[in-house]
Amino acid sequence: MFSEPSESRNPRGCNLEFNMSEKGKKKAVKVSPSSDCIQNDSKKPSMKTASDVISRLQWDDSLDQNKFSVGYLDRFDGIIEKPFTSIDWRDPSIVDNHTLAIPKHRIQYFKYLSRKVWDKRNRTDIVFGSTGYPLSIHDFISKVDNDLLHFHDEEDIDIDYPFPKNNTVSDYSDEITNDEDIDMTGRPNFFIAARIESEDSVSKFKEVSDYIKSRDELIGECCIPSAMLHMTFSILKLDSPADICDVVAAMQAVSLQKLPSVTLNLEGLDNFHHRVLYSRVEDNENLLNLRDALINELVSRNVCITDRFSFVPHVTVAKLSRPVTRLRHSKYIDQYLYLKFEDDEFGSEKISNLYLCEMGASRREDGFYKCVHEISLNN
Repeated sequence: MFSEPSESRNPRGCNLEFNMSEKGKKKAVKVSPSSDCIQNDSKKPSMKTASDVISRLQWDDSLDQNKFSVGYLDRFDGIIEKPFTSIDWRDPSIVDNHTLAIPKHRIQYFKYLSRKVWDKRNRTDIVFGSTGYPLSIHDFISKVDNDLLHFHDEEDIDIDYPFPKNNTVSDYSDEITNDEDIDMTGRPNFFIAARIESEDSVSKFKEVSDYIKSRDELIGECCIPSAMLHMTFSILKLDSPADICDVVAAMQAVSLQKLPSVTLNLEGLDNFHHRVLYSRVEDNENLLNLRDALINELVSRNVCITDRFSFVPHVTVAKLSRPVTRLRHSKYIDQYLYLKFEDDEFGSEKISNLYLCEMGASRREDGFYKCVHEISLNN
């Protein structure tokens, strides 16, 4: 008598029923897929096409075409990015040789400013949300605009502040004895940060820096040295020794709260106004909780926080300096210098310490910013 097929002969888990024919041969008469079989055959949601995105940008007046760009695959030069409005969207077969028209199948992605909103390779669709992105295109645009509007970075302040020399990290605040030792210009002069020190992350950032230096020596000079890689939590304006002591007390209070550990996941490259190249930090609830705890402690001590209501977590890779801008006669970092790394992963970093750092040219012996104080988070 014929027995049921073994599991090894039915790997997908479907329930097969057989009858015997008159000549003793197996004859399948019914196939009833099991739940496992159905699950394995499930398909990913259908993704809107490049043509759909083009149509929406052309006809949806709420989306500014001038802020969108297109990345397409050129047969000779690889990925090329052009403004959406610079392309003739008619069929390439009916335009002349002096008109830029792109076959739809060559389109790889669309961007709003510097952020991708549709990506064929990664199945990203923020324009329509067809692959499950949680924000609408308008909410996403508002978030990007807000990030750019409120972007602050300690590297963006091209000024060296006068501070006393020959101070150690531990006794710096105790040795400031009068207001003449503190910058009084009204601009930020300190920031609180976490260092980026994991081997994988540092190695990846160095790979990007070396690549940029090999193609543009001047821009290469603007890359952040490995010893200075960090993520900023807050930018401060401290006018007196008492202000510094208040910040130290706030940091110590945070260290005693025993907050959940924070790991930074660094993903891809992006830019602020094409002047600052940075790696994005993935959204992280524990990170936001740590930042909120720090801000609350600073506010309770009336510390002057210049970026209290804006927080764009990132790790700066390169930032154009004013001298380099003048030498190059351009204030922009060309995208071709980093395009190949744009979607790469840059590793992860567990935050174990926070540092109160001085702005300016002073550096520690290990190459990091000169620090007034540092705390261990004990997590």
